[in-house]
Amino acid sequence: MKRKHIVIAGVGFAGLNAYKSLPRWISRSADITLIDQKNHFLFTPLLHEVASASLDDMSVVEPFRDIIRPSHTFIQGFVDRIDPEKNTLYLDEKEIPYDILVSSFGSTTNTFGIKGVDEYSFTLKTLEDAVVLRNHCIDIFEKASQIENNEERKKLLSFVIVGGGPTGVELAGEFSELFFKTLVRKHKNIHPRDISLTLVNAGPSLLSTFPKRLQDYAENTLRLKNVIVHNNFFVTEVQKEALLVQDGNFLDAHTIVWTAGVRAQELNLSGVEAQYQQGKIVVDPNLLVSGSHNIFAAGDMSFLENEEGGLPMTAQVAKQQGIHIAKNIGNLIKGKELRSFSYKESGVLASLGFLDAVASIGKVKFMGFPAWILWRAIYLFNFSSWKKRFRVLIDWIFNAFTGRETTRL
Repeated sequence: MKRKHIVIAGVGFAGLNAYKSLPRWISRSADITLIDQKNHFLFTPLLHEVASASLDDMSVVEPFRDIIRPSHTFIQGFVDRIDPEKNTLYLDEKEIPYDILVSSFGSTTNTFGIKGVDEYSFTLKTLEDAVVLRNHCIDIFEKASQIENNEERKKLLSFVIVGGGPTGVELAGEFSELFFKTLVRKHKNIHPRDISLTLVNAGPSLLSTFPKRLQDYAENTLRLKNVIVHNNFFVTEVQKEALLVQDGNFLDAHTIVWTAGVRAQELNLSGVEAQYQQGKIVVDPNLLVSGSHNIFAAGDMSFLENEEGGLPMTAQVAKQQGIHIAKNIGNLIKGKELRSFSYKESGVLASLGFLDAVASIGKVKFMGFPAWILWRAIYLFNFSSWKKRFRVLIDWIFNAFTGRETTRL
């Protein structure tokens, strides 16, 4: 019997968990190829800690060749298009045939078509983004420390984060720790009152998917950490060192960080009329691309209809879908009926800085230190290897006693 060739294109949370969850008999009897533009898995939920000098950049990545089995294949490259009729994908002018394909290319920053976002703001979607942002913040404080004029110094030390979801909230909490507790102490001529850190949110409250009690706690906590919070603040244009708001007013800021959302990466299917919703490719309840018999799609790029109008674009959804696809691949090879995917919300968490967080697990709500410990524990055990878990844990412990590493790389 001909060995099946299973290709997983895009190895984020969905693709990696699909691979790791494949039954052992498939790993032995099938040829398996993983494809990604990077040679490592990036733990995106901790990017804000890299940007705020709480974690080393190497702590949040795991090389794929440390994860995959020696008998399987990894290819680093960009998938140009997929031809479902020929069961072939095209990768940097190479043709790679497949019997079963898992498409999980993830997402990219969503600018919502707002003018100036790409030109004048920082983003936080890749490891490179986090390192650039961290270096920028360190540079800004170095420059500000050399400025004698108070007004010029304050202008240089003005920061705005756009987006009141978990990424924006977590970055604001970590920036508060970095700016007001670390960098201020290292620059004797910079006073906390010289720094403005603002979080702007288009909605009526931060963390809109969290229970109201936790939303209020998060906002109050950030305000106590010197973060200025503006809700119902709809940005219509980003200019150099300023935001234009819907009411025509301006908000000045030397540094603007855009964390307002993500959009799905496109899946280029040649010769097929794919269906799309909210910019994502539609999948059936089995997570097969609509109209396909052997192409699965998962994570941020897939759209599965539900009562809420689609699943959230989170690592939790992607992980569960990847695990489910692995089971359905086994059913597909054996000729068994595929199983429908059912998402089970296991909880929501968000860090608010050192020793503080919010968490909702079922009917139980956590705030403060207990939520922070829970948040750390859950994220720690989402890494694949004990080696990486140990490294992250050591970083956290070391920084708790010695402060953040502010070397500019």
